[in-house]
Amino acid sequence: MKNFAKAFILMSAIAVLPVMGHAQQYTGISGFLHIPSAEMNHEGDARIGAHFLNKSMTPDTGFLFGGEKYNTFDYYFSITPYRWMELSYTSTKRKIKRPMVGDTIYGAKDCYLSVKIRPLEEGKYHPAIAIGCNDLGTTVFDKERTSVQLYFSNFYIAATKHLTFGGNELGINLAYRHFFRDYNSKWNGVVGGISFRPAFFPQARAIVEYTGNEWLVGADALLWQHVLIQASLKDFKYVNFGLCIQLNMLGKKYLY
Repeated sequence: MKNFAKAFILMSAIAVLPVMGHAQQYTGISGFLHIPSAEMNHEGDARIGAHFLNKSMTPDTGFLFGGEKYNTFDYYFSITPYRWMELSYTSTKRKIKRPMVGDTIYGAKDCYLSVKIRPLEEGKYHPAIAIGCNDLGTTVFDKERTSVQLYFSNFYIAATKHLTFGGNELGINLAYRHFFRDYNSKWNGVVGGISFRPAFFPQARAIVEYTGNEWLVGADALLWQHVLIQASLKDFKYVNFGLCIQLNMLGKKYLY
């Protein structure tokens, strides 16, 4: 575990030099639905999963085919080597038309690294603070093997505070996020949301958030301590959903 974590951290440190990015649940990094948070996975947690992404969740450039946007999916692997750090590798599929054959397939991909660091843990009177980035040296190849970069690239700072009442938990999240590409500028600025974890089923939470451009509502749940599912509606009409397997490499067990 220690050797693997050191190798992953070194790889990320090298990659982070040219560019920074963002973090959400569908990248494998902890967060809300489309906005980042200061929450963290447990030390030793590792995740492997996939997420269906409605076309409204992807950038307006780079995910066009025949002049129109399309639905797609991604898959990811993430790890939390320390309680204050998360790392993830994500690959989002892109459509291409195969030469000589002419049919359309998801034959290209956008691959990137993400990192999230929490310098301040949540206390009784203050929120947790986290900074993060993703799309660390993105490389995308189309059918001509042309490199296109930085589709998802942005950085953020987030603050999250949890309040408990009657065994229930209310999470309040506020973040500032900035994308490097103009075509993602609709998601720039102050974003935020709230989450609710009920006392009768603390493994699940409901989420409402504002991305800077639209509203999302959704929920996620950790089942049998290892299966994480999430579903959401963007602007109450565009469906996104995902599933991942979660294991703790240190052998620890958590309720959520």
